[in-house]
This record gives sequence, structure tokens and C-alpha cells, in this order.
Amino acid sequence: MILATVTGHVVATQKCDQLRGSNLLLVTALGDDLKPIKDRTYVAVDSVGAGVADQVLVEDYFALYKEQYKAMSIVAIVEKIHKGC
Repeated sequence: MILATVTGHVVATQKCDQLRGSNLLLVTALGDDLKPIKDRTYVAVDSVGAGVADQVLVEDYFALYKEQYKAMSIVAIVEKIHKGC
């Protein structure tokens, strides 16, 4: 799983049948310091209703049709992160 921030929307006027009706979001992975990691930006299928600036968990294991496509899915919107211990 990847902790990421939603940084934008991806507009695709034509999609394969399996992705029709899905929202595509641009996400940037976060490091241990919770800051964006340079060159770690992905497009993910939104399955939870996330929006720009939300912190989310992104997973490729739950990707739609992963046997056909290498896609990532947003599987959770993160409310709080507790660091330390």
C-alpha cells in the first residue's frame, strides 16, 4: 500500500469499457516525513470518493482487472496519521 495525496484529476474522454464511469485521480506518494516524494506520481482509479488534497491509501492489489491492466486503486481516505512510539 502507498500513502499518497490526491493532487489532481485526470480527464479521459475515451476509456476502456471496464473503466467507463470511473474517476481517475492523480496521486503523489508521501515519504516517512509525510511530504511528497519527487517522481512518485501515479494515476489511480478512485473507488472511495476521494478529492484533491485528501490523503489516501493506494493499492495495486485491489486494482480493477489487474490481470489485464496495471492499474492502481484508491482504497481508503486517511483521516489521521499517528506517528511515533
